[in-house]
Amino acid sequence: MILPGHLDEAKGLCRETLASLQTEAARKADLMLALASLLPSRTGGLIVDGASPDAAAQLSQKLSGWTSTKARARRLPVGISDDGLSGGLDLAATLAAGRPITQTGILSAADGGCIVIPMAERLPRRTAAQISRAVDCAGISIEREGISLSAPARFVLLLLSDTADESESVPDILATRIAFRLQGAFLPPLWVSTIDDVSLGKARQALVNVELPERCIEAMATACDTLGISDLRVLDFACASMRGIAALAGASCVQDEHAQLAASLVLGPRVMMVADPEDREPPPPPPEADQKDNGGDDQPMDDLAEIMISAARYAAQIDADVKRQKNRRRIKGEVASGKSGDMIDSWQRGSRIDARAGDPRRQGRLDLIATLRAAAPWQKIRPRREGGATISIRATDFRLKRFRHRSEAVVIFAVDASGSAAMNRLAEAKGAIEFLLSGCYARRESVAVLAFRRQSAEVLLPPTRSLTRVKRSLAGLPGGGGTPLAAGISAAQILSEQELRRRRSPYIVFLSDGQANVGLDGASGREGASADANRMARRLKGAHLPILFLDTSRRPNADARRLSEEMGALYRPLPFADGKSVSDTVRNVLLS
Repeated sequence: MILPGHLDEAKGLCRETLASLQTEAARKADLMLALASLLPSRTGGLIVDGASPDAAAQLSQKLSGWTSTKARARRLPVGISDDGLSGGLDLAATLAAGRPITQTGILSAADGGCIVIPMAERLPRRTAAQISRAVDCAGISIEREGISLSAPARFVLLLLSDTADESESVPDILATRIAFRLQGAFLPPLWVSTIDDVSLGKARQALVNVELPERCIEAMATACDTLGISDLRVLDFACASMRGIAALAGASCVQDEHAQLAASLVLGPRVMMVADPEDREPPPPPPEADQKDNGGDDQPMDDLAEIMISAARYAAQIDADVKRQKNRRRIKGEVASGKSGDMIDSWQRGSRIDARAGDPRRQGRLDLIATLRAAAPWQKIRPRREGGATISIRATDFRLKRFRHRSEAVVIFAVDASGSAAMNRLAEAKGAIEFLLSGCYARRESVAVLAFRRQSAEVLLPPTRSLTRVKRSLAGLPGGGGTPLAAGISAAQILSEQELRRRRSPYIVFLSDGQANVGLDGASGREGASADANRMARRLKGAHLPILFLDTSRRPNADARRLSEEMGALYRPLPFADGKSVSDTVRNVLLS
């Protein structure tokens, strides 16, 4: 029984914990923003995950106020074009002047300031690659459409993401160029900064004279190696952060506490090997000759490196706890929207991505603006007939709209309908299909079923989303007989190839114990049947398809595991299964 006094005490403790988390998050955000504004070319900026709209607005306001030029923050529009991002041809001015006129994009316009990227987890890879190139080169360079444009582009990035699960993340090509990452779930809507403009200005002036001892660099490199961080950019981020923290503290040389703080800010979010070194197996001792050559020069780890490692692990634990709390709040009462299916290019439907040269009479839809843009630079040298069109357009100028959409996923169940357990496996497949189809319209998924028994494999249910058709097709299916596993694998590959030609994304799920006893030619015999099954499995592996092998044996079977490795499938033992467990396994392992 919980007494009222104990309940009040627990509530007070929770409020204190929340306040301390908010204070720590605000302090880290202030320090990261200050370091990013002090060292824009060395740190890249800041990634914030899960911040509220008010907190994100304050982060943007602080960063734009702390940049060297005092320029306002520029917000990257969703679906920005290449011309809007990097610059290009000003179509209206070009047509009016009769000569190519260039315009700057948001990257060069933000030179000396900052760029805010909302929904960074959905940033297209093409856009992320262009931003990354500008970060590396500190400028943009364009050679296209008959124009040549170069401009400086030195800016700080603020990436705001709100990832729902592990499948959503900022593109790696851009994330690896950003020094700081912050879990913003506990950022307060408003907070008073501990760093003001005066102290930041003094730190900017003193930064040039701050010394970084060799000992700190070596300790940071040791910490990165121990924590499993192999990217050399991270070491550069950490070294720059040490100098920046010392400048903010008014010190002329980096001290141990500055290095410890830099390790927690930079290494903490990137910790890959959080286990203690003592928990891992020690490496084998070197041969005696090597020991003599070393002369006993092996030294224990530096105390500063150990302090850095401890600080990084502590920061990683705090970030993991914050992320766990955020995910718990999100998952409660929320239905996940599946993301099965591959992204494919199309000339007809989907999200617009770019324009390509082509013939509108044969392929797709004409992009008028892109066509005019392609023709504009050549107007001055193209001959014009008297009384003819004002603009001269040729067939080589035609540009077609190109789109990208997520293809429909087709889950192909290949069910072993042989032996005494056939009816159970068919019932499991039927139940799993019904569970999968319950949300198929939101996820754009179809299912197909083929069964292999006696001497051959048969497609029982072509790809469909109809629950009524599933129940009618799978009702009262016969079972028993031999196990032509090779025929089942071959039939699954043929069906998947048919779906690929229809621009769909096939996923194959095998329900079997892996015990083949009928070969491709229909002859009985375990040795020949196993050889045929392995040969067809290797052939299926060459198709590079996502495959899940569910072992329905009473206990995990070595033959089934070996066969799944031959076909490049994910292996899961599932001796006691029902429709829901099979559906959950397919959803979490194959379609996630």
